Amino acid sequence: MITLFSAVITQLLTFMPLALAIYISFVVLNATDMTLDSSFVVGAAVFARLISLQVSPILAAISAIFAGAIAGIGVAIIQSKQKIDSLLAGVLATFILASGNLLIMGKPNISLLTKTTLVSQSFSHSEFFGWITVACYSGFFCLLVCLLLQSRIGLILRGFGDNPALLQRLGKNIENYRLLGFAVTNGLAAVAGCLTAQTVGYADIGMGFGVTLTALGMVILGKQIISRQKFFVMSEFAACFLGVVLYFFAMNLLLRLSVNPIYLKMLLGIALVMFLRAAKFNLRRA
Repeated sequence: MITLFSAVITQLLTFMPLALAIYISFVVLNATDMTLDSSFVVGAAVFARLISLQVSPILAAISAIFAGAIAGIGVAIIQSKQKIDSLLAGVLATFILASGNLLIMGKPNISLLTKTTLVSQSFSHSEFFGWITVACYSGFFCLLVCLLLQSRIGLILRGFGDNPALLQRLGKNIENYRLLGFAVTNGLAAVAGCLTAQTVGYADIGMGFGVTLTALGMVILGKQIISRQKFFVMSEFAACFLGVVLYFFAMNLLLRLSVNPIYLKMLLGIALVMFLRAAKFNLRRA
């Protein structure tokens, strides 16, 4: 049981920034951004490539986050002024970044096992100390997001998601907030990719496949359990946190029950559908 909880916590630490990115995109901005799959890889690819070129780990990490933010800005520009639907813009950006990530890396995967990264020295002392370091990096960005959502900018971002036309009538340039929102979400996805590459020891061109849908399932699961009529940052954060914990707990439990990994996501998907249908039924009865 201890190993089960240990596996859940370690996966939670690297995945939490991505879950928050999904939450901001789908709940706050009310946009279907599928680019996060590729932005996750962008963060890992830029970091691994720069590390392989002997660049400072701090500079490599900052560059990875900015690269993810730039990818988000690109998606926002594609769909600006509602010329292209957000879902289609995300698909097109993912299609473009599939080649872009390969160009960045120069090959399908880059190993970081023998390289000095932000967390490698911590892991060399002990695995516990290494994960504490990862928790500090992940927690720092999660805290920044919570502070952003509590600020006036966060309020305007929520207004953009709820009623952009009203926001425009109030004299706000909604395209600037679209750019900011997508830059934040894709930057957070890049943070998750950067941390993941360091903890698993490599960056791979296919490591982001399906992470957006996985994280979306986590966020929906958490929000169904912790639901509030009014917006409260800490409860929204707790919902994301709970969703990630439950998902990874279920996945690791199934693996320890010797469930064939081929059927793993199918079983988790079916369980999520049943849970959401039950939650919807209870909501109608209430």
